[in-house]
Amino acid sequence: MTNHKKSQGSIWSADRKITARAFELRAAQELQSLLREEVSILPATLSDQIRPFQIGVRALFDELAKVGTTPIELKLALQRYTGATGYQMALGLDGSHRYRLDGSVDDPVSDDNREHARKIALGRFEKMRRKKANPEPNGRSASPAPEPTRPARAVLTVNHQTGT
Repeated sequence: MTNHKKSQGSIWSADRKITARAFELRAAQELQSLLREEVSILPATLSDQIRPFQIGVRALFDELAKVGTTPIELKLALQRYTGATGYQMALGLDGSHRYRLDGSVDDPVSDDNREHARKIALGRFEKMRRKKANPEPNGRSASPAPEPTRPARAVLTVNHQTGT
């Protein structure tokens, strides 16, 4: 086994606990703010462990949504949280399980889901490594600067029947 393989294997160790970072915490808080009840498995602090949701959690969140929360708001908040690198890392751990909203253990993460999560996380790590290895000169971004916004134009509407 090469050193690369060993280091890759330790990333996914079943003993490892993935805790929320600032992005995951903000995403969890956003999701929680759309719900009527506290969801115990969402991280509330930076030291809280990230736990993958049970399959079918979207329908459960729909039932828990506050009045006035749109399905799109809920979907986007859920995607932001579950799409986070920390969440993907938690899915990718060896022997990882899914959790019910009350915190109890549900089914193991399927091999397909685990492998998919690992590919996502490793792809993000590789992108960060490339970015560190090839920083842009003067710290500037390679993307073009956005065009300045133009002031809104006043629109004149004419009532053709009255001429006003």
